[in-house]
Amino acid sequence: MKQNITSILSMNRRSPLLERLAKSNSPEKLLLISFLFIIFTGSVLLSLPFSNIASPVGYLDNLFVAVSAVCVTGLSTVTVASQYSIFGKCVLILLMEVGGLGPMTIIAIIMQRNKKRMATVEKKLFAAASGKSNLYDVPSYIRKIMLYTLIFETAGFLLLSLRLCGIYGLTEGLFNSFFLSISAFTNAGFDCFATDSLAAFSADPLINLTVMGLIITGGLGFVVWFELYDLLASRFKQNDGIRKKHRYLSEHASIVLQTTVILLVTGALLFAVLESGSRGTLRNMEGPERVLVSLFQSVTLRTAGFSTVVIGQCTRPMLLIMCFYMLIGGSPGGTAGGIKTTTAAVLFKTAVNSLNQKHQDALIRHRKISSAVMKQAFMIATLYAAIIFGMTLILTVTEPSATLLSLLFEVFSAIATVGITTGITPILSVGGKIVIMLLMFIGRLGPLSLYTAFHKEQKIRNHVEYPDANIIIG
Repeated sequence: MKQNITSILSMNRRSPLLERLAKSNSPEKLLLISFLFIIFTGSVLLSLPFSNIASPVGYLDNLFVAVSAVCVTGLSTVTVASQYSIFGKCVLILLMEVGGLGPMTIIAIIMQRNKKRMATVEKKLFAAASGKSNLYDVPSYIRKIMLYTLIFETAGFLLLSLRLCGIYGLTEGLFNSFFLSISAFTNAGFDCFATDSLAAFSADPLINLTVMGLIITGGLGFVVWFELYDLLASRFKQNDGIRKKHRYLSEHASIVLQTTVILLVTGALLFAVLESGSRGTLRNMEGPERVLVSLFQSVTLRTAGFSTVVIGQCTRPMLLIMCFYMLIGGSPGGTAGGIKTTTAAVLFKTAVNSLNQKHQDALIRHRKISSAVMKQAFMIATLYAAIIFGMTLILTVTEPSATLLSLLFEVFSAIATVGITTGITPILSVGGKIVIMLLMFIGRLGPLSLYTAFHKEQKIRNHVEYPDANIIIG
């Protein structure tokens, strides 16, 4: 892969720096470097005097916001609405868009924009950057990503402007709608017109449903949307029922959709039940508003970061359950974070199969889950668990006044790139801010990718089978 990237970049003599980087770094390191470069550039731009309308804050706070925007998280130590000027908010829009689609995806798009055909090595580069499993019709895949992004964000912008233009006026309303649409689709969780997220619109169906729709579309992953489009297209082209066509969805798309529906429904039901008597959330709301608020919080746990209630006033059981939902997050190939729905599904299927011992192998839609996929799922879960424990332990030292649950919630929110908080983000110490920034960065790139970036792959020179170890478990 490293040689492929080098050969691609060597064709473009206008980028000697990228060429040198490709010669001395793996693809994972290039991804890491590209994220770091964008974060640093964004933090510098946010630190400029004309990026701020309030009193300038320290560089660490601007760096924190830049990390949060590029890692599409939404945690912030400052109030975006009152801190940054139009220029500063435009910088955030660019950071969220690039962070959501991925820097390497943007680079791949730029590299092939003027070419009629893509070379095989270029296809491999983009497939590695976007998580595409094959090299079939990569140029069309690129165009589809840009087209779908444009369609969803434009639709969200138009719907949101119907409400926000009436509240903030035409110019400001259009800008706020544009900002919110991009932030929702990329699952970034920032807004540029409020101090309490979207709590003022908790009973507004248009705002809620539009933002929820953008969050879900961004979190499902482009591969799933492409399959759904092909499914619907075939439905109209042929005179067959939709039930007959569902079998053409891949195992990946099927498990993503099933897991997403289960998480959204159960999350909303749990919130409605556990928060029904809470004064700070649902107690004083009417039935329709309760349903809307419960569903919105369930959707936003998919790594979006918006909220229509004060999260810090939720009950302790609900906060703990939220941590679990945040950790699962969205789906691969999208703008969401977390361990991903597919990882959770593989872990669940493997555990159930091990308990029941019904089949020799764990199955999804009558197909075996390979041992490589199971190992990767368990590795991801183990890395997340270790990082969460270690970083929470550090925060208990740097933030002695905060409760353990609020610290744990902040850690889950950061590493899953969710962005909701119980309210401790603005009062974090310097050490606490650094920890949260590291968690957001790790969560966006993925612990496994970061490990691969610094780990030298060792070739297996011989294949030796060792006898089983005699170990008693349980």
